[in-house]
Amino acid sequence: MTKRSLGLILGVVGTFALAAAGYVGYRKGWFLPDSENAGEIAKLADKKIDQAPPAAAATGWFQWRGPTRDGRAPAGPLRTDWDKTPPRRLWRAECGGGYSSCSVVGGRLYTQDRQGASERILCMNAEDGKLVWDFNYPANYEKVDYNIGPRATPTVIGDRLWATGGVGELLCLQLPKADGEKPQKLWSKNLLTEFGAPLPQWGTACSPLVVDDLVVVLPGGSKGAVAALDKNTGEVRWAAGSNPPGYSSAVSATVAGQPMIFAFLGDALLAVRPDGKVADSFAWPTNFQGNIATPLVVDDYVFISSAYQMGCALLRCEAKGDGIRFETVYARRGRGFKNHHSSSVYRDRYLYGFDESQLKCVAFETGRPKDGWEADGVGKGSLILADKHLVIQTEGGDLCLVEATPDEFRLIAKVPKVLSGKNNWATPTLVDGRLYLRDETQILCFDVRPQ
Repeated sequence: MTKRSLGLILGVVGTFALAAAGYVGYRKGWFLPDSENAGEIAKLADKKIDQAPPAAAATGWFQWRGPTRDGRAPAGPLRTDWDKTPPRRLWRAECGGGYSSCSVVGGRLYTQDRQGASERILCMNAEDGKLVWDFNYPANYEKVDYNIGPRATPTVIGDRLWATGGVGELLCLQLPKADGEKPQKLWSKNLLTEFGAPLPQWGTACSPLVVDDLVVVLPGGSKGAVAALDKNTGEVRWAAGSNPPGYSSAVSATVAGQPMIFAFLGDALLAVRPDGKVADSFAWPTNFQGNIATPLVVDDYVFISSAYQMGCALLRCEAKGDGIRFETVYARRGRGFKNHHSSSVYRDRYLYGFDESQLKCVAFETGRPKDGWEADGVGKGSLILADKHLVIQTEGGDLCLVEATPDEFRLIAKVPKVLSGKNNWATPTLVDGRLYLRDETQILCFDVRPQ
């Protein structure tokens, strides 16, 4: 055998070895144990689950995933006879690129987009879609995959707005007091430089969480995986952990009598006290650090889910001193219920969400899909819960209304191609009977109020 032939053979073998290693790496969730705690499942089956009612209509939709940060719309009117009378479009407004959802409060709509070499925070009149003001700042997207624009959603409370850009810039604006005025930047911080964080492959995606006088973000840096800043000055109050960044957003809740902040990073879920001390962590190493869906807190339980062959897990929070510790109810790895970019919602002991591209109904206490619940005609998308219904905008641009019941899949109506059909990754927003949708180039408002 010649040296050239031997070299060719070794090259081919090496190529296959690398491909196999990559395949195994991508499929690593398949090789992790699928576990469950029978005692915890039985305990949960006998437990009355307490969930606070939806927020009042006047609360508005002031942050990512709504006022309760769990995908539930505030109480308000919703017409459901879409099969007879499809929702009427009230207005359409063009916007720049991005996957930011819409926050709507006080008659104003806030979102983010990209305009060339700048990111932009927009304020529109929620009634007619007319631009009220915008705020631009430079942003370099050269090293971001899917670099169309920002991923996070602004948080608006009182006369302040907090926003995270796609390349790590965190800003706080003071909102104008009158039409015709511009917002004032109070402070800004670059999360990458401040906390020694890498720029994630798909950009910075954490939507700001405001807890009392703090704004909490997830830089995923060596100097802080979770960070809390003074919401008024931007001063760093504390930084916790050194986990790599994921693409999720923090949530706050009182569990087992203890106030906690839950942060889903690139390799783990952290429970952090309001003073910055990490109470507990649960390892969840996902391919590409692709933990994207927001943790869902129901009663004393926290549900997490990831795609890229990972699965889902449910953890019970048990009081431990002045913190909590996690008890695993189940961890369905590899072939479990796998949320990609869309987070699930909870209603009456069931979860509704997308297992990769398939809409499913999943038992909260077991993590297993409901047999016979086949979601025909609904493509992969993003959803919210409005009373007893799921409002879904699909990646293909369709608008769907589905009854949230475990009895059977009930598609109430499907309005085709209301959006562009290209990477519709924003989440719907529903306030006062008006439904706001966004794709890569436009924002739409539909009237869903009862006639």
